[in-house]
Amino acid sequence: MSDHIHIIVTGAKEKARTILLSRKKLKFGLALSVGLICAVVVGTIIATRLFVENSNLNAQVTAMNLKLIESTQESRNYADRIDDLLSQSTSQTAIFEAEKEVLVSKTLAEFNERNQLIENIMKNIGVKIKKHKPTANSGGPYIPHSGSLQEDLLLRTDKNLDILRRTPLGRPVPGRISSHFGDREDPVNGKEAFHSGVDMQVKRGEKIVATADGTVVQANDNGYYGRFVEIRHGNGFTTHFAHLQEYKVKKGDKVKRGQVIGLAGSSGRSTGVHLHYELCLNGKPINPETFMQTANLSKGSIAEINAAGTKKIIASAPSSKRSVQSAFSKISAMAVKIKKKISPTASTIN
Repeated sequence: MSDHIHIIVTGAKEKARTILLSRKKLKFGLALSVGLICAVVVGTIIATRLFVENSNLNAQVTAMNLKLIESTQESRNYADRIDDLLSQSTSQTAIFEAEKEVLVSKTLAEFNERNQLIENIMKNIGVKIKKHKPTANSGGPYIPHSGSLQEDLLLRTDKNLDILRRTPLGRPVPGRISSHFGDREDPVNGKEAFHSGVDMQVKRGEKIVATADGTVVQANDNGYYGRFVEIRHGNGFTTHFAHLQEYKVKKGDKVKRGQVIGLAGSSGRSTGVHLHYELCLNGKPINPETFMQTANLSKGSIAEINAAGTKKIIASAPSSKRSVQSAFSKISAMAVKIKKKISPTASTIN
């Protein structure tokens, strides 16, 4: 077999031409053509895939840019809202502080008024509130007190409330006074005698209450006084309750104003059911009637005191123990509230 291939090209008018090709060159040419075609096909496929992937990436980048723009806008909106809230908070804080200042000032003024009212009433009924006196044989540099006016007022209030708690005020029973303090005709023998307390008409078994905080130092039979209770209040005052039917306390008990200490009766030297109520200061009996007619401390003002006088306020006030307890409760509650608002660290005088 020949290694050459003869290709004859003829035309209508021209002479036939013979092209001589070797078989090797022809095969090489065919192989090269096929390779080029395959390369073009593969390149086209790869280029198409890359184009599609690039388009997808561009779309993703565009979407991410849009999200970034949205996030940036949201962040700006949040920042603006935060600024608005901070501005509102600052404004509200300033308003609250101003309102608090006004409220505290009004409360302190009212609180100071109540203090003066208590002190005036105490002074009128003979209770002395100790004032500071220079200490002998002492000295040194003066260093102003670091406490605030509010703290000083709270300390003063605590002191006044402590005095008030331990001062016998109001009535032990609501009954009418049948025999007053001082000189009288003895109800048993008819002779002239001194009456060291007041007798109050009551029903048998009626509850008798303490008129101040204190400690029971006697709860026993005491001769002419019959069943007898004595309470020591720790400030020079003691109260005596005589002719009881029954005890509701025992020696050593701590009692509060308004607490039931016994039931009314007619034990001992007595002409009938009644309560003998006695008030002593430093061991000496004093007239308890002034203390029994106590103003309602939750009402009134300094202007009223100055205009009408403390005695008139005391004399016109309800004389029942309920008014005293109500007044004391309101003042104590006010003290607790003002401590929380102003000075939670203020100490209490015991």
